[in-house]
Amino acid sequence: MGSCAVDGDTGSGHIVMLPFMAHGHLIPFLSLARTFRKYHPNLSISIAATPLNVRYLGSTMSFSESREICLKELHYCSSDHGLPPDTENTENLSLDLIGVLFGSSSSLADPLAQLLSEISAADGRKPVCIISDVIFGWSVEVARGFGIKCFSFCTGGAYGTLAYVSLWLNLPHRKTDSDKFAVPGFPEQCRFHRSQLHRFIRAANRTDHWSMYVHTSTMTR
Repeated sequence: MGSCAVDGDTGSGHIVMLPFMAHGHLIPFLSLARTFRKYHPNLSISIAATPLNVRYLGSTMSFSESREICLKELHYCSSDHGLPPDTENTENLSLDLIGVLFGSSSSLADPLAQLLSEISAADGRKPVCIISDVIFGWSVEVARGFGIKCFSFCTGGAYGTLAYVSLWLNLPHRKTDSDKFAVPGFPEQCRFHRSQLHRFIRAANRTDHWSMYVHTSTMTR
């Protein structure tokens, strides 16, 4: 969808954005793309997502925006991953199935690599970089394969994101019997309470699906 041609060489190039499959991630990425286009009009911007998420993004864009911001489809079949047919984002999914959706996202690596190859051939040069959702740690390896940079974009607040990542990576609540505990990366006097944790984190033991996905995604960065 859209035309990615840009005129002139000043500040030109192609940026590929890769949001996670949830409305709360898709819209901030679109907002970021709009900001880039406003201040760097010579840049080409492509947002890569699964077909149904591309359709959703397209429905939120004006005609003029659709000519300035490209939407690129990445092949994805939810049924291949034990999800209901045509399930491409977190809407109306149970928490257990959202975990499956997270894990299935790595299947987008090959379609992303194919897209980067197509953009490189069409533009006559590689994209400037990938701006990937912080959840997609696997995108770093795809970018490395093309010799380009991969930057993380977090759609949540810095404080909450740091707490989320530190809790999953360190599981500090499992190292104490107290309901209150310190979290690595935060001041000692800043204590968290066990009741504030989601049940998935409370039950995590480093071998569960969520722990392994968060650890792999974060450590790849």
